[in-house]
Amino acid sequence: MKGVIYARYSEGPRQTDQSIEGQVADCRAYAEQKGIDVIGIYADRHISGTSTAGRDEFLRMIHDAERQAFDCVIVWKIDRFGRSREDIAVNKMKLRKAGVALLYAREAVPEGPEGILLESLLEGLAEYYSEDLRQKVSRGQREGAKKGRLSAGSTPIGYRRAKDGTVEAVPEEAAAIREAFDLYIAGEKLVDIREKLGARIGKRITPGTLYRILRNGHYLGAYEIQGVTVPVPPIIDRETFDAAQAAHKGSRQNAAGRARVKYLLSCKCHCELCGTMLHGVSGRGKLGKDYHYYKCPKKGCGLKPVPQDVLEDLVLKHTAEDVLGEEMIEKLTGRIMEIQRSQQAEDPATALRKRLAEAKKKQANIIQAIEDGAGSSLVARLNEVDEMIEELTLEIERAELKKPEIPEEIVRGWLQSFRSGDKNDPAFREKLVRTFVADVVVGPEEIHLFYNTTESGPYSVSVRPADWKDRIGARTRTPSVIDGFIVV
Repeated sequence: MKGVIYARYSEGPRQTDQSIEGQVADCRAYAEQKGIDVIGIYADRHISGTSTAGRDEFLRMIHDAERQAFDCVIVWKIDRFGRSREDIAVNKMKLRKAGVALLYAREAVPEGPEGILLESLLEGLAEYYSEDLRQKVSRGQREGAKKGRLSAGSTPIGYRRAKDGTVEAVPEEAAAIREAFDLYIAGEKLVDIREKLGARIGKRITPGTLYRILRNGHYLGAYEIQGVTVPVPPIIDRETFDAAQAAHKGSRQNAAGRARVKYLLSCKCHCELCGTMLHGVSGRGKLGKDYHYYKCPKKGCGLKPVPQDVLEDLVLKHTAEDVLGEEMIEKLTGRIMEIQRSQQAEDPATALRKRLAEAKKKQANIIQAIEDGAGSSLVARLNEVDEMIEELTLEIERAELKKPEIPEEIVRGWLQSFRSGDKNDPAFREKLVRTFVADVVVGPEEIHLFYNTTESGPYSVSVRPADWKDRIGARTRTPSVIDGFIVV
């Protein structure tokens, strides 16, 4: 499993690069313990965590995550990732959509387990508003398409958007696209096709870009937007296009089109014997059937691989039965409301206003020094302070416009929605695990489930290592709470 580290420290007399070094050291130790291969470090220095503004390394990390360059992001504590819960929720949503997990090296319970539930609720609301905006944009694009115009969005190589909104061919690029198709049908190596196409159009062509070009039906003159076809000049004829698709099928390897297996407990499942994070692995039997397991990657560990479906069904079964009772929902609703009110009781703009006053004082002192002839070397410092004042002013405005408290009935309804969901639906299964399950510790004799709540009655699941299929169902109550999580 590949992971990266994100570290940050704010301005202040005690904040130095040693803070970054300390965070990275703890994150590396955590990664080594969990069997994560650290492939990169992102670090923002002298940057506030109240928003993503100015956090260049953070933004680069999010961009790389969306390119699926790694499997997880490790931070020292949740406040290194961000301080605004709304920003945390939105950026966690971006990581989740990219299939990247967020892990904490020195914080088992970020701001309390019920705080994680609030983040999940905010994440869901952010996703709702994002989808609502997407639908509005799509509606606008669809109406434009009905009039034969492309209202927004990029066009494939070979086309461009004209001033009147219609789509037209770019002669030089169109000729290069036709040559690429001919070379592909003739059996030319893909790397050579990419180089020739890139040289002709003056752009770098990646393997993914070439793949999309050779399978893009738009080149037939059927440019479809939101179910509406916009007439465009064809670049490739049907015979050539079909020949390219046939060449693709003929050269395709058996394993190339295999769907990536989704492991629900990825980055949430650990070995009881050595503490290493379990990895999702696949294998194929003699009769051609695929098998999927959670396996401890540490050599010499005595934990046997666990069938994926059995372990995931067990976790889902106990989560639905042990956490989502009506009494539990009322308790969780109350705790989430308490967290919101405690946050709103603290004026987030107070500290920012103090920093702004200090920055303005520095600004005045530097201006006076320049006027007294202290030298032009202070001009650069003055520019830095000016930028700081501008950023702090924006941060204060954001803090003063902080979103209002989420109503109790919405919180309760959101929690109740988990009781009526279809546990066979992959999307619902993922949502249920992501929201409530904090950790799963698998041992030879027992499995312990850690939930994002301190209100539930703890349990212990007994298992028989000789037969994993019989493991679901056995349950005994053993009161215990570890690091604020209830243990099942």
